[in-house]
Amino acid sequence: MTRSARDVACDVTADIRANDAYANIVLPRAISQNVLSPRDAADATSLTYGCARWRGFLDAVIGLIVDRPLDSVDGEVLDILRLGTFELLVDVAPVHIVNEWVNIAKRRTPRASGFVNATLRRVSRTSTDEWREQLADELTGDARTVALTSHPAWIVRSFQQSLDDNEVDDLIDANNAPAIPMLIALPGLAEVPSTAQRGTLSPFAFLAGQGKIASHAGISDGSVRVQDEGSQVAALLLAHVSDIEPNERWLDLCAGPGGKSALLAALLSPHNGTLVANEVHEHRATLVKQALRPFDEGTHVMIADGRNAPDFSGAPFARVLVDAPCSGIGALRRRPEARWRKTEKDLNDLTALQRNLLDSALSATEVGGVVAYVTCSPDTRETVDIISATLANRDDVDVIDTGTVLDSLGTTEVGYRRGTAVQLWPHRHNTDAMFIQLLRRTR
Repeated sequence: MTRSARDVACDVTADIRANDAYANIVLPRAISQNVLSPRDAADATSLTYGCARWRGFLDAVIGLIVDRPLDSVDGEVLDILRLGTFELLVDVAPVHIVNEWVNIAKRRTPRASGFVNATLRRVSRTSTDEWREQLADELTGDARTVALTSHPAWIVRSFQQSLDDNEVDDLIDANNAPAIPMLIALPGLAEVPSTAQRGTLSPFAFLAGQGKIASHAGISDGSVRVQDEGSQVAALLLAHVSDIEPNERWLDLCAGPGGKSALLAALLSPHNGTLVANEVHEHRATLVKQALRPFDEGTHVMIADGRNAPDFSGAPFARVLVDAPCSGIGALRRRPEARWRKTEKDLNDLTALQRNLLDSALSATEVGGVVAYVTCSPDTRETVDIISATLANRDDVDVIDTGTVLDSLGTTEVGYRRGTAVQLWPHRHNTDAMFIQLLRRTR
């Protein structure tokens, strides 16, 4: 039986809901296994990612119609309702698509097909703007925030710590729009195509054009890869903070899955240096090894807890990258399902880990060496507070004006300074909300 884009979207959405799967991993596999046409693959992608992005709004609408709590609705039925409501209200599809979702319900959850039909018919009778007005009138507090932004309220409050209300609205809009994939042409291995639209921050970044990313020249041999421009900037700032001396030793303390490690290795390779890429999880260390295949000479992958500086015995490192585990709320446009998985309580454990990793990195750095502290989060607790705590607890560290280093790369972008750090934003720079602070060990 030929399976449709809607069938595949249901499968992947169920996997995300039930197994905490990641759309960027399971969706391409499902598209390939079901041999979808390019058009159906695009439709399945739009449905899957759209449902994940807009879940707060979709659930609020469905919740006004259904006469019981949504957590009591069968998960597979709720998947169909969310996907159908997304197609009706966000994609603004014609009403007759309700029949398609009812037919899917008849195959997947036959007893609930009438319920699906009645609910989606109710959804279709009111326009998107009218639904939003109704939600604004009937909901209050955090529930209202979630419904109108499709972000957990704590994340919206986090954004409000750093941006005014108008910019928070712009950021939320950027997070709720599909991100155009950014590619990197690894220096020494590939060059940015002359016809490509280049990035504005990294000299190696360019936007993926139409068609399958796998068809781009260089993807198959690893010389061209998918990598957000913000991630590229994090590695570039560490590499360009000063001239690279021959035989320098660098450390990527939290290397998985290896994208930044590959760029660091490419930048270090002409100088006969050594890159140690460390990852605490074995399966992610395997991904790092794959990412570093073009740079077998001069790189070493190890598996260790990055909080334990003694594990990195031997000569100290000239430069260390700490891409610390974080809430990931800076990457919600690319990983929309992540917004529904983290809670504000999770930050307590994360910030303790972040402080320990940064302290370990500084201890593993030679005098005069540089550490780049990086998070894919703009939250104050994961960014400037970590830096402040580190400076308060150590007297052997100076901050580096990181914005000046980015200026030296010749960027024409503005609005990335956050004190002595660099803070990138989706709505300003078309990147993840990447925080980068360079620190120098002084003694």
